Amino acid sequence: MSKKWTRRSALALIGSGAGLLTWGTGGFTDVTADRQVNINTTPDSLDHPRLGIKTLGDGGGPGQRVSLITFQNNLDEEIGVNLNAATVDSDDTTEVADLFKGEGIDPTNYFDAPDSVGPEEQGMIEATLDLLPDVSIGSDREYDLLLDFTAGTKNENQTITLSRKATVTYEDPRVSYWDFEQISGRTVSDIWSGNDASRKYVGRIGPFRYGYEPDPADGGNRGTVLDFRGDRFRSGDDDVITTSDTSKLDFTDDFSLSVWIKPTSIPNSYARLFSKWDSPRNNRDSDAEKGYQFFLGETDDKFDNKFEIGIETGQRNGKTTKIKTGATVDKGKWNHAVWTHTSSKESEDRVYVNGDHEGNGYSGNLPDPYGSNEPLRIGNGIDGNDRLRYPFNGLMDEAKAYDTALTSEQVKNLYETSKGGDGGSIGGQVA
Repeated sequence: MSKKWTRRSALALIGSGAGLLTWGTGGFTDVTADRQVNINTTPDSLDHPRLGIKTLGDGGGPGQRVSLITFQNNLDEEIGVNLNAATVDSDDTTEVADLFKGEGIDPTNYFDAPDSVGPEEQGMIEATLDLLPDVSIGSDREYDLLLDFTAGTKNENQTITLSRKATVTYEDPRVSYWDFEQISGRTVSDIWSGNDASRKYVGRIGPFRYGYEPDPADGGNRGTVLDFRGDRFRSGDDDVITTSDTSKLDFTDDFSLSVWIKPTSIPNSYARLFSKWDSPRNNRDSDAEKGYQFFLGETDDKFDNKFEIGIETGQRNGKTTKIKTGATVDKGKWNHAVWTHTSSKESEDRVYVNGDHEGNGYSGNLPDPYGSNEPLRIGNGIDGNDRLRYPFNGLMDEAKAYDTALTSEQVKNLYETSKGGDGGSIGGQVA
């Protein structure tokens, strides 16, 4: 009974190190391959029998790492992976160097692949997203990437060359940014989305003209900042900037709030940094307390020259969850404070101080906020009678809101690129 041999069968045998029998004048002769044949193929199927391939549709924002291709080594030897070429297939002018962080003109420098993958182990090709030039604030874009790569054993007697298309979704999480450099009269400009905030015009009392509050101040290397201490004639206890009530800031799932602060005192129990909050009027409206608040309070040691950061969310039926996080900021010094909230069944909240949430920060969880009809107030908050009762006392700069829970890498990027006084970027560039 004869067996029909095909080229594929022969290659499989050669690749496995098996011998072939050939007919010669002296009878059968055993020709042993011993993996001496280089199998170099580019199959059309997504899965290669010797290298299990899976292309991914990952997404994220600037500074966030995305996974593009996973593969499993189905050979019985360790392999190395080399990325040979990478291109972006899009209807705009975006290139690899625009979409990802890296250096040099070779697009393969913008991706990470493992140096080696053992038998039956998995490897991955990854990259870190950059801040796309000229991207629309808050926009999402999908890009197809064509990646050509070679996987081969260390002695190069088996190599597999593949070309695969992966998809990455670029998600811009920026919502609002009040840099306090662009202030005109009552208007404090939102330079990202036009959700401008307003401040008060105090006017004249007796012979004194007060002007606007809070006032811009010289923040040293930070440039122009806002002074929430009022002018020399007033206490500043009612200083606040107020946005319109917009759904963009009505966070009910993932979000992040970021601000630079130089606090000097806590005038009344708590100092609100961000407050989009409904309070029960005279404690009668059981379902009124909802929204979110990011604030400062006194520490247990009132003489340690520090203030403790607090976070709070309000839900339906008046239920609220307030946490004093244990994270502290220094009195009279510039501090970068960030609160990130991840929405899920097991929600996660983090507070970062100067880019750190482990040494001086917080990890825990609060329920998702319920939507509030109140505007977002920066630098103050209201009580149950709609009176401003929780002023921040000090200097403030670079207030920002994002509609995602920033990663640790993004927060670190933002801190490092803004600590010198610049606006900074979660992608890692000064912008």
